[in-house]
Amino acid sequence: MRFWYYQLRKQVAKRRLFLPNTQNYIISYPKSGRTWLRLLIGKALCEQFAVPDKMALNTYELTKQTSLPLTHFSHDFSSILSSFPYPYYPTDKSVYKNHSILFLTRDIRDVLVSSYFQATRRTKQYNRHLSDFIRDERFGVKKIITFYNSWHIHQTIPNKFLHLTYEDLHENPVGRLKTVLQFLDFPEIEDAILKTAVSFASFDNMKQMEQAGIFETEKLLPANNFDPESFKVRRGVIGGYKEYLSEADLLYIEETIAEMGCPFFEQS
Repeated sequence: MRFWYYQLRKQVAKRRLFLPNTQNYIISYPKSGRTWLRLLIGKALCEQFAVPDKMALNTYELTKQTSLPLTHFSHDFSSILSSFPYPYYPTDKSVYKNHSILFLTRDIRDVLVSSYFQATRRTKQYNRHLSDFIRDERFGVKKIITFYNSWHIHQTIPNKFLHLTYEDLHENPVGRLKTVLQFLDFPEIEDAILKTAVSFASFDNMKQMEQAGIFETEKLLPANNFDPESFKVRRGVIGGYKEYLSEADLLYIEETIAEMGCPFFEQS
C-alpha cells in the first residue's frame, strides 16, 4: 500500500508542474482512440492555419502557436506505464474545476484487447495470458470501470464536460470532429478541411505513416515493424475483441460491469 501511495504522490506532483495555462483537457483511458482523435484535430488545425503536418500530433504546442485555447491530451493517471491497481486510482477531480474536459471512451472489451497488446508488445510490462490481463487489478476490466465511473460521478466539476465515444467518432467522423472543435472553443472550420483531416487520419494512412516514421515520435511508431500487433495503429475496428476473448472472458467482463455498474459504457 505504501509503495502505491508514494508513487501516486509523485505522479500528482509531476502533473501540477506540467503544461501551464492549459484550458482544455482531452481525457481517455489508454487505447481508446486518442491518437486518431489527436491526428484529426491536428490535421484540421494545420490545414486551417497553414502549419506543417509534422506538428499535427503535438496538440499543446500546436494550439499555443496558433493562439487557440491551450489543449492537452491526458490519461489522468490511468496510463499503462503508471499501472496503479484500480483501488488506488485517484478520484479527486478538483484540479479540473476551471477547465473544459472532453472525455473519450470506447467499448471496454476492445480497450482491454488493445491494452493487452500495448502492455505485452510495446511497453513490455506484461507477459501472461490475455485472460489473466483482463482480471489483473493494474490493467483489467475493474481498472477501466473505476476510471469511467470516477469521471461519470465528477463530470460536473469542470467548467464544461463532453462525453464522446470512439464508436460515434467512427460513425460520423466529420460531424463529431466539428462538435469537438466547437466544444474546445476553436474557430469554425469549413467542412472541406474537416473532410481532408478525416481522409488524412484514415486507418490505412495512419498505418502507413507509422511504418514510415513520418512524425518521428513514439505517439505513432511501431515497436516492431514485423509484428502487426506491436503497432500503435493496430486494427482500428469496432468489435475486434470477438476474435481474442473467450466465452469465459466475455462472461467475466459482463458480470464485472453488472456488479460495478458503468453508466458511460451502458450509454454508448
